[in-house]
Amino acid sequence: MSKGLLYIVVVTVCWLMVSHLPAQEFLLNGSHNYLNVNTYDGATDLDAYNLKIVYRGKNLDIPNWRLSVKLRGPILSSEGIEFPSRKISFIPVRTEKGNPDGEPNPLPSVFQIGMPSPVALDGLSEVYLVPASNAPLYLSSVNERSYDLRMIFNLTVAGGSYLSDLQTLWWPIRRDGVYTVPLRFTAYRGDNSIIGVFDHDYIINIHPLSGTPPEENQYTIRVSTEASNGLLEFNTMADYINGKSVTYTNGLSVSATTAYQVTVRSVTSSFSSAAGNTLPLDVVRLQLNGDSGTRYIRPLSTATQTILEGASTGGNAVNFDIIYSTEANDSRLFNISPDQYETSLMYEISPR
Repeated sequence: MSKGLLYIVVVTVCWLMVSHLPAQEFLLNGSHNYLNVNTYDGATDLDAYNLKIVYRGKNLDIPNWRLSVKLRGPILSSEGIEFPSRKISFIPVRTEKGNPDGEPNPLPSVFQIGMPSPVALDGLSEVYLVPASNAPLYLSSVNERSYDLRMIFNLTVAGGSYLSDLQTLWWPIRRDGVYTVPLRFTAYRGDNSIIGVFDHDYIINIHPLSGTPPEENQYTIRVSTEASNGLLEFNTMADYINGKSVTYTNGLSVSATTAYQVTVRSVTSSFSSAAGNTLPLDVVRLQLNGDSGTRYIRPLSTATQTILEGASTGGNAVNFDIIYSTEANDSRLFNISPDQYETSLMYEISPR
């Protein structure tokens, strides 16, 4: 038995199929527009965004839809001082529908849709408020009906001593402390075609801060350029029978000033190819190799999984090898079309 080339590509960077349906809209509604920050604890705008998907008609069926947010440009004050984007996060609170007796019915919850929390902005990169919905946008009716799914998010500005250099000052220099956050929300179908795009400018005002700046804990994480485009290549029958493995030496670098953990999750619900073929995520396992910390072998998943727990590194960088591998004689690899299959992984570091 011979096999064609099979590629499994794991892209470690932060990243819906139906016929044309008229009258679909993606609408932005109910933004509060403005958040005041008065202390080093930061601030939260409750129900800051009410994002809704609206449709009127008889038939709607969009599985695996996604919702993203990104910056259209840097977050700047009138003096050109830049606010760090990763200090701003979206937290899903609840879902609603426009009419209690309307669609969707039943109303999917935040958990049922699969909305991660929190989701921090990441420079000019697109991040996903809904990476790949587990609940389709669905309506089937003999008569026209209105579909109105609403998703409510809090917006949080993280606390910390970094705010000291961003606050309003009157003396000895003038600094206005008002920052414009140029946001773009995009809803996608599963085939990556766009349902709609909305732009909105949000304002953050850092007033003169009360209290004492807290001691700042520092965490960094970096995936090497080579490991950012991980590749498992199946060239021979032995690769299928024995399993395949690839190691990226020093592929992950972390530093922390407290005890920490590193987690990973897939942004998409499966490996997929440009031709539309798919492959389950868990055919590939991930593990780290290094001289410190407790490390765990994990099958790839959309769930957030801990792959490393460690003590403080004292702020110094510590390197780990990234290893991707498959099981021997995995029948799922024998029974698929030769193709290049890809997914995107999100690595995160946090205190523990």
